[in-house]
Amino acid sequence: MGVRNAVTPEDVGRRVAFQFELPNGDVGEILGILEAFDQAAETYVIRKGDGNLVQVPARGVRFAKVVSA
Repeated sequence: MGVRNAVTPEDVGRRVAFQFELPNGDVGEILGILEAFDQAAETYVIRKGDGNLVQVPARGVRFAKVVSA
């Protein structure tokens, strides 16, 4: 199965869902608003519903898409 990442830096401000690999090999999931894409670090910055920011390295993304509100 290949990586399917349909989220781009142009999606900033939109609601997104990510499934990604954690450093320990587990899989994490997040749903929130894409706040930024850090080009230098190749990292997505997502604001969760509780207001916290989460950074997701692009290289660890297994699946990502823009979702309806």
